[in-house]
Amino acid sequence: MMRLILYLMAAALWGGVVHAQTDRERSENVVTCLAGKFPTLCKRAWLTSEQRAKADDAERRENLKTCLTGRYPSLCKKGMLSKSETEMVIAAEKRENFAICLTGRYRSLCKKELLSADESIRVSIAEKSENLRTCLDGRYPTLCDKRLLSGDQLKSTMAAEQRAAVSASTPGSRRSTTRGRFGSSGCETDHWIDSVSSDGGIIKLEDGSIWQVSVIDRITSTLWLPISDIVACDDKLINTDDNESVEATRLR
Repeated sequence: MMRLILYLMAAALWGGVVHAQTDRERSENVVTCLAGKFPTLCKRAWLTSEQRAKADDAERRENLKTCLTGRYPSLCKKGMLSKSETEMVIAAEKRENFAICLTGRYRSLCKKELLSADESIRVSIAEKSENLRTCLDGRYPTLCDKRLLSGDQLKSTMAAEQRAAVSASTPGSRRSTTRGRFGSSGCETDHWIDSVSSDGGIIKLEDGSIWQVSVIDRITSTLWLPISDIVACDDKLINTDDNESVEATRLR
């Protein structure tokens, strides 16, 4: 009899602990749901009808914030927007796309179908200007689109590449001591990406070196994948798999 009493007491005590734990989990779930930022983590079945309505409002509010930046169209749930909100979001996406295109650096990310006739002209000029800057550096021939060059620009580019090759082969020229073979541009080959931070700001290579990417180029580096082949220069990382480059500073 005493054993039965002790068993019932233990069961009641355990039930109270489980009940308390469930209450805590439900409270935490309400906080998560009402934040509106993580709808996939929200257990809506645990909410009251009033809480669900508030969670819906919070999710719509957070979704609108994301959409209005214009930066993340794939994350924007346009089905949750009103007609007027949709118009504002489309305008925001066009502005953000134009800003990316106008740098001239991200032709693969530029959605030219979203540009007006005047914007297309300005972007074309920017791309040619950025390409010419890269070409005249002479150190990055694989990134130079020679189809965009005039006859005189092509001659200047070939001369710049020859100077870079001579400089790289001159004894005593500046070279890094890290692992890799030096190509004709004087940069290090045979590297690959070990990891990329979520914002694209930090890249770690397979040799343990850490590189900080310039703010303007992080939109490019966020899309780079581990094991991509990299050419490392003094002030630049070149992704030969994607045929892209970013300005970067070696931290260690």
